[in-house]
Amino acid sequence: MSNNTTKKQPKLNFTGAKPQTKPAVKKYRPDTSDNSNSSMGELNSIHVQLQAMTDGISSLREDLKSMLRKDEVEQLITNTVTSVMHKIEQNMNKKIDQLVNEKCKEM
Repeated sequence: MSNNTTKKQPKLNFTGAKPQTKPAVKKYRPDTSDNSNSSMGELNSIHVQLQAMTDGISSLREDLKSMLRKDEVEQLITNTVTSVMHKIEQNMNKKIDQLVNEKCKEM
């Protein structure tokens, strides 16, 4: 029965041009030696970065040592506040003297 159905089917005639196809491209897959080489490269890169960070931290540590110490900062603040308070006191005394002189003139 299947022989009869295949014989009765009309043949298809394709007269157009064959569609263009791209040639197959083999994708590169790294093997284990490539993986180890890239891993070593990454480790070397990380090592260089860590070394640079270590040098930076050492430099910052040295900079901190040269900065003011806590007791120096406290003394600086105390001196500044004392100086500001003294100037405020002088200004207030001048204003009081001015007000007293003005009141005396009014009387």
